[in-house]
Amino acid sequence: MDKLILGILMLKKLTVYEIRTIIKMNFQAMCSDSMGSIQAAIKRLIEADMIVFSEYVEKSVNKKQYAITEKGRDELMKWLQKPANIFGAKNMEMGKFLFMGMLPAEKQMPLIEEIVKQLEENLSYLNEIQAGITQSGKDTIIEYWKSDFDYYSDVIEKAESISKFEELALQHGIDTTKFNIEWFKKLIGGGQIL
Repeated sequence: MDKLILGILMLKKLTVYEIRTIIKMNFQAMCSDSMGSIQAAIKRLIEADMIVFSEYVEKSVNKKQYAITEKGRDELMKWLQKPANIFGAKNMEMGKFLFMGMLPAEKQMPLIEEIVKQLEENLSYLNEIQAGITQSGKDTIIEYWKSDFDYYSDVIEKAESISKFEELALQHGIDTTKFNIEWFKKLIGGGQIL
């Protein structure tokens, strides 16, 4: 989660609640959106001098806005330059599927049907995100970055590449979800469960 937060803060200075919202809306397949996990990661990053915060008051509420430091940027860049281990992703929920044979037969099919339902809901959400990507939205983000050039200079010059890989990651999520839907539907349709 630490590296994910560094990447998010590279793109925008945020409060912990804004970080949580971004993770919840976009990265649930990658990590937990629990406030405890996020706060623990933020604490580690502050202690390692990879992020800092500034405090301000908004509508009589004290807030902390987090920003990545030069050390955090360096750490993120080192991490990004290592090949991704796509198969290294851990999904403990697959353990439920692995041991599902321990359940009575009449409980297995409804659980698999629920998996398909959840996957279809996730696919619908991912498709909405994809449909909402516009050039004007990208231009708005670039203008935001230009408003604090010193902080965002690294990302401004790479805006097109950043956008391309965000869209590719989204497409990967869509394609993987479609594959999983079809796989589980074949399982249901093929009567492979005894």
